[in-house]
Parts: sequence; C-alpha cells; structure tokens
Amino acid sequence: MTAPEKNTALVEAIKKVATGQHLSKDLSLEEANSAMLEILSGNADPVQAAIFFIALRMKTETNDENLGILLALQSYTEQCQADVDNLLILSEPYNGYNRHCPVTAFLPAVLAASGLPAVSQGVKEMGPKFGVTHSQVLAEAGMNVDLSVPDATARVNNPDLGWAYIDQQHATPALYALEDLRTKMIKRPSLAALEKLIMPIKAKGHTHLQIGFVHKAYPNVLAWLAQQVGFHSALVIRGLEGGVLPTLREPANCFRAWADNIETCVMDPTDYGIDQTTRGVLPELDQSVTAKHTVELGLDALSGKAGPAFDSLVYGAAMTLWHCGLQASPIQAADHVRQVIRSGQAKACFERGLK
Repeated sequence: MTAPEKNTALVEAIKKVATGQHLSKDLSLEEANSAMLEILSGNADPVQAAIFFIALRMKTETNDENLGILLALQSYTEQCQADVDNLLILSEPYNGYNRHCPVTAFLPAVLAASGLPAVSQGVKEMGPKFGVTHSQVLAEAGMNVDLSVPDATARVNNPDLGWAYIDQQHATPALYALEDLRTKMIKRPSLAALEKLIMPIKAKGHTHLQIGFVHKAYPNVLAWLAQQVGFHSALVIRGLEGGVLPTLREPANCFRAWADNIETCVMDPTDYGIDQTTRGVLPELDQSVTAKHTVELGLDALSGKAGPAFDSLVYGAAMTLWHCGLQASPIQAADHVRQVIRSGQAKACFERGLK
C-alpha cells in the first residue's frame, strides 16, 4: 500500500490549480514561489512537477503566479554585477528557430561595438521544437559557449569586448535540470517565457531587456514582469518565431516598458532605412535551417555584404540603441550601426569574442 502524499508546497498548489475548469483556484505569489522552489530543489516528484506546470497552463497563469515562479528562478541563478552603465540582456526563444536563420546570435557583438554592452542567454537545444539556437551558432563559429557567469561578466567588463553568451546550465543549473521533463511534457510550460526574464548579469547602472513574443496576451505580461524584477527598461518585440527581430518588410507592433510606464509602439523597417521584400533571413531553397549556414550568413553580414542578414543586424541593433536612449532617432541609430559594421569594428569585436 502506497503511503499518502505529504502536504508539501507543491502538493498544496496542485490541489488548488488542478481541480477542473470551474473549481481551480489561482495561487498567491507566495504559493507559486514555494511550489517552484520545491521543484528547483530537486526534491519534487517529476510527475507532480509536470502536473503543476500543465495545470497552470490550462488554467492560464496569473501575474502573481508568473512572478512567484520567476522570483524562484532568479533565486537559483548565479548573478554578477558588471561595471558598465548600460547592459542589454538579449533573450531569444530557448527552443530556437526552424524557419529563419538566427543571425541575431551576432547582435551582442554588433551592439557592443556600437557602444552598448550586451549578453545573450539560452541553451544548446530545447524541446519540443529543437530549433537552431544562439549556442549552436556561436559554437559553430568557434566560441566557447560554456562560460561561467563570472567569466561572462569579465568579458562584458572588458572595454575591447563588451559582449558574452551565458548558457542556462551554468547560470541556473537547477532549471536546466528540468529540460528532459519539459520535453516529455510536449506542450511548453510558462517556464518558456519566464526563463527569458532571468538576469544573470546586471549593470551597475541600467540593465535593459530585449525579448520577443508571438501570442497577443504576452507583451503586457512580459513588460510587467520585467518591471517587477529590476530591469530599467524592456523592449518587447512581436518577432519572427517569437524572437527579438520583427519582420523586415512591414511594420510590427511592439511594446516599451520602464519602471512606471508601458507604451505601445510600431517598429517600421523603413524608419531605419530598410527596404526588404523578405520577412527575415531564410535558409537556402529547400534546405533546413542550420548553425553552419547561419554562421556563413552572419559573417558575410559583418563583412558588410548587403542582404537580409545585414539588414537584420542593422535593424535589431539600431532599434535597441534608440530604445535605450543611446541614439536620438531610429535613422541615426541605423546609420551608426551601418558605419560600425562597414568599418569592420563589429566583425573585429565578434572575432575577439572567439578567443
């Protein structure tokens, strides 16, 4: 005979959120936080953890539930402070891309060369999508993608470098340990959005977030959460495949958040001097997206070769510089980034990051 389950924080949370369409109840911030802390401790039953995540998704998470989970994730994250006035955390989808080549892996180097230190974060691969990730692209280019948070911080502090990549297995290993469980769950839990708001490095001054979304309900949630966990600002983009880069050929709705304000805005590529007929950087005809081809396209763009990859780097970096107040207008920001790339500064900065 099986002994009855102990009334742990996770068990009590499941009793509230997994009781059906009309009887399920919302958790308080503290209840969600305690349940997530139990899961991250490694002491939770994986079946119960899966039930918790799926029940929350079916019920639809509240702001308090999301914040409680996010605070737990941050508490299990090693965090360092960088000696810089401004820092951008670039958070692409952890499950990667399978329709567009993620040349945004080169954005941190372009931003650093343009005057804004930047860090991207992610994992090597994540189910159920298993798309091409920044980790795969940077590793293919020859970069060490297994830096500790202190080592990545040292790179950010280096005035000749100013950019880094941080993998979840080193920043938040307790969350990374749930990767297999998440794959078996089939459907993405709220962690897929919340992990992108983790702050492994913060600036001594202002830490900014650039993050993408797909579903219309998410931007205000992401912006509000960014405010709650200490980001000075957030640029929330309706991007390709949920990423940080909008389409290159038409305007996209986006959101900008600061400590006490959230406003909508429209990102129009023509405001940045971009005129493209394609939505993004596509793989070769009848070919799949690969890290190898993405590296080839990214290096060509850093060498100044015109095309969607070049325009993607200009667009992605320029909108960020403008949003963070480092350039007065979109077109000035775009012209600045073009000059940084065409002068060879961005490519040199990227290559220094491979050493």
